[in-house]
Amino acid sequence: KTLTVVPALSLRLEPELLVFPLGGGSKAKQLRLTVRNLAPGPTEARLRLEAPTGFRLDPAPAGLRFGAEGEEQTLRLSVQAPAQLAPGRLALRAVAETPGGVFADELVKIAYDHIEERILLRPAQSGILALAVLSSGRARVGYVMGSGDGGPEALRQLGIPVSLLAAEDLAFGDLDRFTTIVTGIRAYETRSDLRAHQARLLAFVEGGGHLVVQYNRASFNRREGPRSTESVPAAGTDSPFAPFPAAVTSERVSDETAPIRVLAPRHRLLTTPNPINDSDWRGWVQERGIQLLQARDARYLDLLSSADPFPLNPGDKKGLLVEARVGKGTWTYVGLVLFRQLPAGVPGAYRLLANLVSRPRGR
Repeated sequence: KTLTVVPALSLRLEPELLVFPLGGGSKAKQLRLTVRNLAPGPTEARLRLEAPTGFRLDPAPAGLRFGAEGEEQTLRLSVQAPAQLAPGRLALRAVAETPGGVFADELVKIAYDHIEERILLRPAQSGILALAVLSSGRARVGYVMGSGDGGPEALRQLGIPVSLLAAEDLAFGDLDRFTTIVTGIRAYETRSDLRAHQARLLAFVEGGGHLVVQYNRASFNRREGPRSTESVPAAGTDSPFAPFPAAVTSERVSDETAPIRVLAPRHRLLTTPNPINDSDWRGWVQERGIQLLQARDARYLDLLSSADPFPLNPGDKKGLLVEARVGKGTWTYVGLVLFRQLPAGVPGAYRLLANLVSRPRGR
């Protein structure tokens, strides 16, 4: 048998990142604090949140009583930033005091069939990101979740209304109520309803809407969906889900510090409402872009290119950010790994996301 020593209480703050746009008013953010009793019996605890100077919490955390091991209690709090807030990163931490000690960690269990179970303790905190970012007050976003990413929460943190689209929405819903529809990572691989109703999405674009397609694997190049998702179809195979001849490739830019070359500096996605500059490409994590798009039609416009600084992946790569005008709207492919940057709190990723969803409907 395995003896596991754990703290008496586990604390968790959600979301893990609170984003406060500067210059857009100091709207309060909602925060959830969950406390779980891991002690073998009743426990009492006094709670407090350690917030940066000037931040206000409502209501102030109080005491909790637990009757049994495994019991959880969740508090909903409002976090108000000070009127004067400088760009930067801060943190808000949760602490619980009991007669037996002080606890300020979340217990996370890592358990998979192929590895030995592990217990991880990490600080119970939410990051705070204050940044200069603008977004359209008229933006209304529909989001098609794929294999899972933090895009919807990132949009909410920016104050942009977002609705998760179910199969019924894609089949029968009024898509024209949205200015932009975003598909999550690998959505065309995991959502058969998305593949089935692609024609409705293209009609949405032709009528003036904007469709933003985040990265997909090779299954994007096949109508029938995933078979061997890692295999790349034969050269010349065009995706049935792109508006014009194009295909997803296995090309990538692996170095997160690889220089970005701007190919269309005056393009709206790189200027409005946030001018994207060199500082927005700093601080990225893990990669620049994956499953890049190979555009095979002059109606596509590549906005960016980049190259890894090592010989095993030579050559300048396009397909990181590609747009095509379709009717009155636009179709945009995002090979950039925004889904890694948003939870990491990379400011440039939030500014680019705001640009992607701030376009008004075409006329």
